[in-house]
Amino acid sequence: MQHDPPRVLSIDDDRNVRENIVAYLEDSGFDVVEAENGRQGLEEFERSAPDIVLVDLRMPVMDGMQFLAELRKISKRIPVIVVSGVGVLEEAVEALRHGAWDYVTKPISDMVVLEHAVNKALERARLLDERDRYRERLEQEVAERTGELRESNERLLEFQSLLQEKNQFLEALIESMPNPVFFKSLEGEYLGCNAAFCRILGKPKEDIVGRRAEDLLPEEVACRVLEGGVLSGAQERAHSCTITMLGDDGGPLQLVLYKSFFQNRAGENAGVVGTFHDITELKKKEAQIYHQAYHDELTGLANRVRLKDAIADRIRLGGDGGLAVLMLDLDNFKNVNDSLGHGVGDKLLLEASRRLRDVVGPQPLLARTGGDEFALLLDGCKDVANRLAAKVLDAFTVPFVIDEHELYITISIGLTCWPEDGADADSLVKNADVAMYKAKEQGRSRCLHFDAEMTEQVTRRLSIEKSIRKGLERDEFQVYYQPRINIFNGRLVGMEALVRWVPEHGAVVSPAEFIPVAEETGLIVALGERVLRLACAQMRIWADRGWGDLRMSVNISARQFQANLTERVAAALRDSGISPDSLELEITETTMMRDIGQTVLLLEQLNGMGLKIAIDDFGTGHSSLYYLKRFPISTLKIDRSFVRDIMKDDGDANIVSTIITMGHNLSLNVVAEGVETDEQLAFLRDKGCVEVQGFYYSRPVPAAEFEDFVLRHRS
Repeated sequence: MQHDPPRVLSIDDDRNVRENIVAYLEDSGFDVVEAENGRQGLEEFERSAPDIVLVDLRMPVMDGMQFLAELRKISKRIPVIVVSGVGVLEEAVEALRHGAWDYVTKPISDMVVLEHAVNKALERARLLDERDRYRERLEQEVAERTGELRESNERLLEFQSLLQEKNQFLEALIESMPNPVFFKSLEGEYLGCNAAFCRILGKPKEDIVGRRAEDLLPEEVACRVLEGGVLSGAQERAHSCTITMLGDDGGPLQLVLYKSFFQNRAGENAGVVGTFHDITELKKKEAQIYHQAYHDELTGLANRVRLKDAIADRIRLGGDGGLAVLMLDLDNFKNVNDSLGHGVGDKLLLEASRRLRDVVGPQPLLARTGGDEFALLLDGCKDVANRLAAKVLDAFTVPFVIDEHELYITISIGLTCWPEDGADADSLVKNADVAMYKAKEQGRSRCLHFDAEMTEQVTRRLSIEKSIRKGLERDEFQVYYQPRINIFNGRLVGMEALVRWVPEHGAVVSPAEFIPVAEETGLIVALGERVLRLACAQMRIWADRGWGDLRMSVNISARQFQANLTERVAAALRDSGISPDSLELEITETTMMRDIGQTVLLLEQLNGMGLKIAIDDFGTGHSSLYYLKRFPISTLKIDRSFVRDIMKDDGDANIVSTIITMGHNLSLNVVAEGVETDEQLAFLRDKGCVEVQGFYYSRPVPAAEFEDFVLRHRS
């Protein structure tokens, strides 16, 4: 007998999940008790005797499967609903096979689903209990009346009347059962059935009774019913089989057929009783679980698990012509996510997956292995893979148009072949990843075949990444300062803040070694933020010493150049207390040209704060006069690669002269970087370049040495 209100036992190690379930079910009129693991759940079950149990599968102390096994020793009939995450769906299916009644996935986006499952299970339990009670009562009364029949004919009539009444009740109970029920003679003719059986066949009862399965069902279904549910004369227990037929809606219906004999008064087999249990939804859930386990949710492509299984299967079958694994990674995808948002990023991933499928065709296994990374599994090896990789690289030279944004996204590819580049799936995928990262290091938009030396290089890169993280934690990164000089009056006009890595124990690490790794891993954002704040704080100190006329230049990386940059710069200015006009932000030409609309908006916001904006490494990108006029910039910085050879390369000399002239025509300040000799200085002075920086005056130095330079220079 169920409690009133029904009592629910919720077992889950996640307190938030339990609280949500308790709150919702109690509001819905249930009495809810709870436990945080299987062992506590068994204790609470003994204590509170709940009507139904909700249990998670993965818990400490005793998990859901262990709990279910112990519970079935205590109670065979208590309804159990598995409430667990997508990641354990295969275990959930196993739980359903071992006695759980239903399954609800976490997180539960709609508690109505859980409430419906609970009510459905309680109703089913109530019907089963009621059936058992009536059956027990009927058997007891039949036994009593049988004894009385021997004593009196009157009692026989009374018993027959009561038996008829109870049979009518049993018939009514069977008739109202949601599962189809039927009775057949030993010869196979239907003797009776309930309304649910009529519905599943789509025929009235009078068209069923007296006929056989082969008269009522399609031939293939009838054969399955007859063959799968055959009972031998010696059998006394139920026999079951699974059949598939069309439902009312024309869709497939999957049913489990249970059959058993019923006996006459002599104890002889008199016929067969059977019932169907609809497992269509369970099979759909199993298919959904399988799909989720082996496919990417966003693109519908195979996932990393499916890829590795497929590689292992091909290797196991021999792969006479060889196998090729290609790992493909979208270049600069994180910049799209950071600047345009994850919505645009997801659309880009979908378009990229479609473009890849169009290029490679339907046969090769195409997978999304995570983030912006895809994979291909091909029969054949290097030559076949290289030809296909070339097609992919060519396809990704065409820009993507996402929400009116024209995005140039290239792709880098790493290639491994079985068996020479790896004996198993893990090594083939890992080594293809290594080759892909090497392709990125060598300039991106290319395909590289794995070789053993790459592993050492990747290990070195991972070591640098780990050291950068520790260096940030230990404050090992310092800011050095390089002066900017007006070469016409010799006045010190400012300095550029440059990051230097000085480990606790070891030599100074070259920026050329750690900056690329920081940019690739995204650590450049934290590094750039630290440089910005340290430079602003140092500028505050120098302004208090009377050097407020100097201007501090700070480099902003492509990863930092996103919508929240204005907030971060404003916070650095506010915390340091320096004037915005004493700070200049240097942004590379390539970064500015990445998304013109966003660049103009962001630069106008920064300019509106009173900051100066410089285009760094000018001449190395692809900007135009039209965009230069739109950008609110104040300075062009000529890249050191042009200045280095101006005395011996006419091309570089002409480029430098042109940039200086163009800057003057646009009323922009022009700064030449990398000046080291008297000849370079004289050339720049002759062309009208006002400001320079470079080793000619000073290499980048720590703050204390820069202060000495200022004092010497001004004296």
